[in-house]
Order: sequence, then C-alpha cells, then structure tokens
Amino acid sequence: MLSERGESRLEPLVLHLDSVLEDIGRGVLRVPAFQRPFVWRPEQMLDLFDSIERGYPIGSILLWETVEPIQSLESVGDVGVDDPPPGESVSYVLDGHQRLSTLFGVLRRLGRPPRPDDQREWKWRIYRDLSPKNDTERYRHHRVAGSPPAPAPDHYLPIRAVASTLDFLNFSRNLESRVGRDRADRLVREADRVNQRIKGYKLSLIKIKGGDLEQAVEVYTRLNRKGVRMDADQVISALTHRPGQRTLANRVDDIVASVASTDFGELPRLAVFRVVLAVADEPDVMTPRWEAMARRLQNRLVDAVPAAEQAVHRAVQFLEWSGLPLARLLPYAHQLVVLAKFFHHCPDPDGDQAFELRRWFWVTSWAGTFAGANSTLLRASLQQMREFAERTAPLTLDLNAVQPMPDTFNLNSARTLAYVAWETTDGLPNRLNALGQRFDVIRLLASGATQAYRSVVANDSRPANKLVFPTIAGIGVEKSLTDLAVGGGGLFDDDGKSPYSSAGARRILKSHGIPVSAWFRLKEGNGELFVADRTRHLESRLRAFADRMGVRLGEDLQGVADDDSE
Repeated sequence: MLSERGESRLEPLVLHLDSVLEDIGRGVLRVPAFQRPFVWRPEQMLDLFDSIERGYPIGSILLWETVEPIQSLESVGDVGVDDPPPGESVSYVLDGHQRLSTLFGVLRRLGRPPRPDDQREWKWRIYRDLSPKNDTERYRHHRVAGSPPAPAPDHYLPIRAVASTLDFLNFSRNLESRVGRDRADRLVREADRVNQRIKGYKLSLIKIKGGDLEQAVEVYTRLNRKGVRMDADQVISALTHRPGQRTLANRVDDIVASVASTDFGELPRLAVFRVVLAVADEPDVMTPRWEAMARRLQNRLVDAVPAAEQAVHRAVQFLEWSGLPLARLLPYAHQLVVLAKFFHHCPDPDGDQAFELRRWFWVTSWAGTFAGANSTLLRASLQQMREFAERTAPLTLDLNAVQPMPDTFNLNSARTLAYVAWETTDGLPNRLNALGQRFDVIRLLASGATQAYRSVVANDSRPANKLVFPTIAGIGVEKSLTDLAVGGGGLFDDDGKSPYSSAGARRILKSHGIPVSAWFRLKEGNGELFVADRTRHLESRLRAFADRMGVRLGEDLQGVADDDSE
C-alpha cells in the first residue's frame, strides 16, 4: 500500500507459540493502550486451550510493526512484560488481544497457587484433566473452598507447567510417589502428549509493516470484510486515542455495564457505540469512513459520550415502560439507537409523544422494519426521530406489513422476540407452575431464554406450542398439563387453589393462555388441534393489545420468523 504518508505492506507469518510468547515477554510484541481490557469468560479460556491441543485453527493474529512509539500495556494477562528494547521496531496487536492474553497469562504465570477466594487470579490457573470422564471436559479451573487451597487432584496437569521444563519434570517426578508407577506412567505419557501439542502449536500472524496508525486501521477494516473480527468502536478508539485518556471502547463498556447492573441486562455494544455516533450527529453510523469520522469525532467525544449514556438510560426506561422486560428480547438493536436519538433531543416527552413512541416500537418490531437495515434506512429513521423529538414532524408508520404472530418460534427472529416480550408483560404476565404456584417468568427468561421455553407436543414449531411452564422433575409439559383435573373429580375439594381441583387446574391453564377447549384436544391426544385452538386465543389477545395502541391488524396475523435480529 503506497501513499504520501509512507509505505506499508502485509507479511503473513507462521510462528511457534513459544516464539510469540517470547516476543511478548521481551516487549517487542505489545498490546496498545487503546485496546479493550481483557474480557474473556473462563469458559472461553478453556475452549482456547482445548482447540490448540486438538490442532484447530484459532484465527489469525493481526499486528502492526512500527518504530513509532505507541502507548501500550505494561502487563499482558496480568503478567508483567519488559519495556520495548531501545531502537527496535515493535509489533502492536490490532486483533488477537484476548487470545494472546489468555496464552501469555496462563503459560507464563509463575508463583504459588492463588487463594480460592481470589476473584482476579484463579481464572489464570488452568488445568488439563489427564483422566477426563468424557472428551469434552478436558480443561478446567480448580477452585476449592477454604484457605489455604487444597492441591489439585493428581491427574490435573497445571498448564503453566507446559511452558517450564523444570515444572513439567517436577510434576512428572512427583506423580509416581503419589499414585504408583503404573498409573503414573499412563498419566505422564498423556501429559507429555499434551505438552508436545501445545508447545508445538503454530500461530498464524498477519503483520502490517510500516505506514502510520491510520493506514494500519484501514488495512484492519478491509481485512474485517474478509472475515477478521473487529469491533467498530475499536477502530475509532485507535484513531482518537490520546495518552492519559480513557478510550472510547472503555467508555462504551462503562455504559453497557451501567445498564447491565440493572434488571434489564446487557445491551449490544455495537448499538451503544452507534448511539454515541448518533448523539454526535455523525451522518453515517453504520458504515462510515473511519478516518474521516475519527477526525470529526476527536473534539466531540468529551460531550458525546456522557450525553449518549443519559440517552441510553432514558431509552431503556422507556422500553421497560413500553413492555420490553429484558435487553436480550430487544427485536432490533437499531431501535435502541433511534430511540436514544429521540431522548437526546427530547429528554422529557409529553403523553402524546410517549404514546406515539410506544406505538412506533411495537409496529417496527411486528413489521420487520429494520430487517437487513442499511445506512440509508437508519439515517432516515434517525432524522425522522429527531424531527419528531423537536416537534417539527410527526412519526409516520407503515401498518401494512404488521404481523405480530411469528409463524415459527425462532429466538433469532425479531418478530419472535417481540412476541415473547408481549406475552411476558401484557399477554400472560402472571403464570403458575404445575403445582399452581406463581413463578417469575422474567427471571427465568433472564437466566436463559432458549431453555425456558419448552414444547408441549412434538414436531410443531408454532409459538402456541411453546410454554414457560416449570414442572415436577422427570415429568414433561404435555403430561403435566393432561394430568390436571380440569373436568372436576380431583383428589381435593374444588376450592380453586389446588392444581388437583377443577378450579385450580383451570387457573393454571388460564395463566398460560390455554383455553379449556384446547386442553380437551390435548387430553384426547390431538396436539395439532391443541396448538390451533391456543393460536386463535393468543391472536385474539394480540388484537386487543394492538387495538389499545390504535393499530388495526389485518386478517392474517402470522409473519415469517426469519433470522433477522442483530
């Protein structure tokens, strides 16, 4: 790549893992300060080592080599690294920080085992189970109660021993005294195999040599289009970073964390980043020219980030009021961006505006408005929302494509997410389990939306066949429903409280939107008619909900539930 700013070129490399870790320790391969902090979960760290042992590719590491001094981290994976040698060129990590930090932090970590209550240190102590019960749980962390910590089981190889010949020999030598020669021989052979696989692993690197930071980031974004992972805010962080300042990526993380600390949960980072751009009046928040955007943003970030945080929190409060209980049920991330734009320009809407905004949220969710949204659509939506906030133009909605009932239950579909949000907050807010006890459906969804919903009958993907219905262990949803004494003659008096009484059973069915007629279909073994009856009942409730917002639905309420959520 040639330009008036100098020349840069790409150099693909394949290096042994040991060589890469050695360069990190010597300070010639560094993590720039504008990178996000280490955020990988413990299970991601375990998966990385499992992939390496199996010889799976873990993706290329993208580096930029330059003699230009760049502020960088003094430790990688919580392990200190040397200062860069004077006069030597240094390679900076543009993509691969989480992977390299995991490898360096685990394999170059020395010293005594951590305390079991050390929330910062324990995750770096990874072990390989040399006698796993199955092939999918070979890597693990060893956490024990009490202090000092008990030693790990004899068949746990500390992975940090792989990087130290002396530590590996000590582990092998001590095995025989603890478990006997025959078992020790088997464990040592397995440990040696693991050792060779990890130490012999080769990393794929792409090095950008020369040029300046803007050129390096340009290459970064182009490689991203060809499959290299990249967060958009990382690019702007790199181009706008100044020593002594917190990066834009760090500040986006702060906003995400501030919302996640509430019951609403974690918002998509990219959506929050786009809110910052929208608040800063960037013309294209989806596919901008990064260098031009960075130049425009440089002096506006100080004001844009706190304003964006306030707008995000107001948008979240509005979404909760509108009937969206959890961030993970947000149909389209673009909806958050557009709503935040409104609340930036109009922090305190009047009643009419709030009503129209709520109507806008549900209509855009039901009509698939932002499915496959491009820059033009999002730019027009932001402009329209600003004009509505400033009361210079009304919100216009296309009601022709509104279909609130998904044809299949697919939680990657915006239409399904909207259906679940409606069912949870307006349609069926007070549900009872198989024992007639009320339970918190939102809490169950927050803990795992895909696991909470269970099918009633087999081989039917319609939403009416899905229930959040805790049952007695070992008893399925269909049997739990058909065992209810809906027709009377139960074990207890008909007091309306026991699930074994007619009235109590009907209360359970009503809480899940199951008409008695549908229950009798199920009891007769006709699952098809059960789902059809419940579908009609749920659609009547959806019509009533839409009517209250002034949205008249057509005859066909079912829309395609494609994978279209972001």
